[in-house]
Amino acid sequence: MFAEVKRMLPVSGDGYDPEIAMQIRAAALDLSRTAEIILPGEIDISVDADSGAVTDNSTVEDDLIITAIATWCQMRIGNPPNYDQLLKAYESMKGSLRLSGHYTDYEE
Repeated sequence: MFAEVKRMLPVSGDGYDPEIAMQIRAAALDLSRTAEIILPGEIDISVDADSGAVTDNSTVEDDLIITAIATWCQMRIGNPPNYDQLLKAYESMKGSLRLSGHYTDYEE
C-alpha cells in the first residue's frame, strides 16, 4: 500500500516517508469515519522513530481505495497548484465509495 501510494506522488527519496505514512492513515480514517466506508482490509503502516524506516503490513489491495488515498496524499503533501481539482476528485471517489454496497454495509 505504502509503495503504491508513494509512486503516485510527486516526491523522490525517503524524506517524505513519515508524512506519507501519516497521510495514508489520515485518509483511511477520513474514508471510514466521515463517509462510513468499510475498507476492504487493514491499513497498518508504521515509521521507526530512529531510522525513519517504513514498515507496511497493510492488506488493502483495492485499486479504488488506493487511488482515493493517493489523491488525499497528493492534496496534503506540499502545496499542489491543483489542490481544488484534487479535492473534487477525492470527494467524488469518496461519494462513489459511499454509494456502493461493496464498500458499505448498505444494501445495493
